[in-house]
Amino acid sequence: MTIFRVLVAGTSISTFGSYLNMVALNVFVYQATGSALQTGVFMALRLGSGFVAGMLGGTVAARLPRRPVMVCGDLTQAAVLVAFAAAGGRAQIDLLPIVAVVTGLLGTTSSVLLRSSVPDLVGDQQRQAANGLLVTGRAVAMALGFAAGGVLVGWLGYQAAFLVDAVTFVVSATLLTILPLSFPARRRRASSAAGDASPRPGPRGWSRRQAIMALVAAPMILVILIVRSVDALGSASHNVGLPVYATQIQPDDPAAFVGHFFAVWAVGLFAAHQLVKRVRRRDGGLDDPGRSERGFIVGTCVMSATFIVAFAGIPQPWVLAVALIAGAADGFTEITYTTRLQAEPDPQRGYFFGLTAMAENGGLGLGMLLAAALLEVWRPLYVAGVLHGGVIVLAVVVAAVVALRRRAGLRADDATPLLAATESPQQAGSIAAAESPQQAGSIAATGPQQTRS
Repeated sequence: MTIFRVLVAGTSISTFGSYLNMVALNVFVYQATGSALQTGVFMALRLGSGFVAGMLGGTVAARLPRRPVMVCGDLTQAAVLVAFAAAGGRAQIDLLPIVAVVTGLLGTTSSVLLRSSVPDLVGDQQRQAANGLLVTGRAVAMALGFAAGGVLVGWLGYQAAFLVDAVTFVVSATLLTILPLSFPARRRRASSAAGDASPRPGPRGWSRRQAIMALVAAPMILVILIVRSVDALGSASHNVGLPVYATQIQPDDPAAFVGHFFAVWAVGLFAAHQLVKRVRRRDGGLDDPGRSERGFIVGTCVMSATFIVAFAGIPQPWVLAVALIAGAADGFTEITYTTRLQAEPDPQRGYFFGLTAMAENGGLGLGMLLAAALLEVWRPLYVAGVLHGGVIVLAVVVAAVVALRRRAGLRADDATPLLAATESPQQAGSIAAAESPQQAGSIAATGPQQTRS
């Protein structure tokens, strides 16, 4: 785990640069263009690029060597940021679409590759602790990045902020290169049988079939993807609504309210790792897929409920307490669903993490459009209540359905010995006689696999 901690430190440094850049770039776009619409288009382009990266993430994870792809991704982002900082005037505005596409595409790709590689990097028994370290690193990087963004821009200007971001990507690429990491080996398609002249499917068709087959084999992963996409849509309500709400309740300094809220939220995100460690010490943790699924549902409900309460007009100290709980629930939810997806074998989990990135980016992008439209006619509390309330309803329905299916499965298991005991000797003999030796052999061969959960 020591080597993995160093890797987390490197990725957290680049994440710090990304959040710093998010502040600097968004403000730069608005000041350079003078248009809120163009600022929104820039953000949508970055989210759309992340959506495309999720679509292709499984194929990249299965077909390409992961370490070189991540290193090239970091170095490419650094090069683009250096070129953007060095450009001036109109050239910088012309480079904005390239910056949006490169940062959205390569940042999401690196995230998919890293999270899907955790079981190979640390082993199955340590993946929950590794996911906690990743969430903790992201929380620290987020808090420092948001805080440093405004300071660096105010002191040194936009160019300096972009160059600092470029340096963080170089540091991350250097650590990825020199650390002795055991990333999964590149997967190759098996050669076609001798004499088989039919053409092999292309990478795109192959990845689509693999993803569909993997989801059919693991229906709970599909449920997690659906809940995650709706959760991202609900998250847009507080991302868009919080500045509006802050302006209504603290018109003299709304930026301070938003900054304090997200700073405390980041502290809660940091505390999520400690919460998961306590769960692990108490009852064995979340390595069991069933526990991860239940933890994901509970965490999602708590997170959505707290964000609704945050807009209910409660005093500011209580708002900050709610933000702390929301951050802890968000981090807990991320650790649980990541641990659950990592329980699947490679390369399926690469496709699952790619689909998750699609769900998150797509849900957040659609949610921002929907929340912005609803905030024109509704109060922030109503918008958060509808969107986050939908998340809670969906999560509760999913939990109820899963519980009923498991109870039905337990009843069926309990009834099996009773049915076997009530069979008459003649029935058992007729069944045994009716089975051919080949059938008996196939049943004996497939029995253990059929009883596997």
